[in-house]
Amino acid sequence: MRGAKDEGVLGNRGLTRFDFCIVGSGAGGGAAAWVLTAAGKTVLVLEAGPNPFPGIDRPGPLRPTRHSNDELKYAVRNYITPFPLLEPRTFRTSETAVARIHPDVNVLPKCVGGAWSHADMKVPRFTAIDFRIVSAMHEARQRHPDLEVPGFFGDAASANFADWPFDYDDLEPFYAEAEKVLGVAGDDSNPFAPPRSTPWPMPPHIPMYIDVLLAEGCRATTLESQPLTPHVYPAAIASRFTGESEALRRPPCNQCGPCSGFGCPIHAKGSSPVTTLRRAFLTGRCQLRYNCQVARLVHDGGHVQAVEYFDPTGRLRTATADAFILAASAIESARLCLYSGLPNRSGQIGQNLMFHLQTNVNGFFPRRVHGQRGQAVVSGVSDLRGVEPGGARVRVFSTAAGPRAYLGGVCEFVASQGLVISEDANVYAFQLPIAGYGQGFKNLLRDLPLGQHLFGLLMQAEDAPQRTNNVTLDPTVKDVFGLPVPRITYRNHPFELAARRFYVPVMRQVLENAGAQHVFLTPCDGLFGDPPTSRHTKGTLRMGADPNTSVTRPDGRFHEVDNLYCCDGSVFPTGGGWNPTLTIVAVALRTAHGIVGTAPTLL
Repeated sequence: MRGAKDEGVLGNRGLTRFDFCIVGSGAGGGAAAWVLTAAGKTVLVLEAGPNPFPGIDRPGPLRPTRHSNDELKYAVRNYITPFPLLEPRTFRTSETAVARIHPDVNVLPKCVGGAWSHADMKVPRFTAIDFRIVSAMHEARQRHPDLEVPGFFGDAASANFADWPFDYDDLEPFYAEAEKVLGVAGDDSNPFAPPRSTPWPMPPHIPMYIDVLLAEGCRATTLESQPLTPHVYPAAIASRFTGESEALRRPPCNQCGPCSGFGCPIHAKGSSPVTTLRRAFLTGRCQLRYNCQVARLVHDGGHVQAVEYFDPTGRLRTATADAFILAASAIESARLCLYSGLPNRSGQIGQNLMFHLQTNVNGFFPRRVHGQRGQAVVSGVSDLRGVEPGGARVRVFSTAAGPRAYLGGVCEFVASQGLVISEDANVYAFQLPIAGYGQGFKNLLRDLPLGQHLFGLLMQAEDAPQRTNNVTLDPTVKDVFGLPVPRITYRNHPFELAARRFYVPVMRQVLENAGAQHVFLTPCDGLFGDPPTSRHTKGTLRMGADPNTSVTRPDGRFHEVDNLYCCDGSVFPTGGGWNPTLTIVAVALRTAHGIVGTAPTLL
């Protein structure tokens, strides 16, 4: 209604008693809310950020969103991103270093739908290796007794690798359910992908010009005499109309360009507000309160009675439920546990923080590559993950020093999205003020050297879990709510740095074979002591069967708290070499179905 007051509530406003309270409305929180409400449970979701999706709780067709293609809105005016001055974080590279406030310590968006609502929605599955890396490495060493894996065997004292408490086959039905509810487009062109039990929900998207160029570069590049195999990158972006009812109907992507870092203005992206949360609202058993920052879990040591949160006016309030689920991201969920003083028998709450080591090799193409005409990523190459086809065994390379294994990661085919202000103008006006202003500057922006000629490969490489990479509470810095801010301690391990050194020459060769000029390694993670640029946070509440070495059980429940669960990337024992969001959703579905005793459904 025009002029109506925004009460900060979505869903059934009449609910006053809840079976479950979920902290966070992103990929994992939305998945849990859907399964629980479908099973007849009442659910309260508390979201720290605003709501860009008005009307998603109403029946009938989806209504227009407040997301748009406005570059200033997202990159400059912090539409859904926390202001660093109000909610800072501190960073250091070791426990002996002084932690300092840094404006970009994994600053994820805060809004209904969480960080995933503005992502570019890449959703490959993890492979069998990713769930049993320790066992797989030892099996590879049995096949090759002289095998060395830098940073894994002899010199890996600082790493804390562990097998997951379940394997790929256990999670596969939940992967299939996740792909169906999100509306994933893809095909079987990736030889390193794991086996599937179901067909792809939707066909793949049309490749862009950069995909054609980089695919040719891959096929002309060999790794141990084998040409690289470019493939379609699975995406939770509709390639055709989707939804089994009018209320869930979403249009196909219109290839508008601004994708990564932008919310979708037409609902083509399968983020939680228009998929899982939407389904939860339509049951009438879900209530979501937004602009509500959770401050503390109220508990007696083994049982949570309530959560305290700041409402949109800044008033401290309390919410009660029979059980609670954390889904606020690996950093924020760990921060909440630490501030609440939860039991910590293993000592590992907040530890084993992982990001993915990102490596970006770029080059300039003489002709315009038109990276802004389409999605952020449509294709990729997985040969640099370091597994054999099918993803069930570690790939062993023959080197001059003997057999070696390098677990890197999937590479995305990337280009600029043509962002005039935050890319070209920022670089030429502030970072490289060589052109001055006036006509020369205008000509640079008209030609867009970065926005129209730059393209490359971005590798999402697995980083080793380390207890010394962690989230703690900063002893002096507080946020606008008066809460201690997360203090991030992180340094890259020899495991992932060795993989980068091994694969960068291959990435350079791909760019050169694709016709790129001036190929270069972009200044990136692990080189200058800055926070990782990856947003793929994982691992701070790792799951496992042994309460002495893990925080949560295989079913997602905390070992020492009988009614507290986690449904975000915090529970990952290892990070894999693939974008993590589909696995976050699949694990959340597994946890939620386990709570209510239901089986995954294909809708």
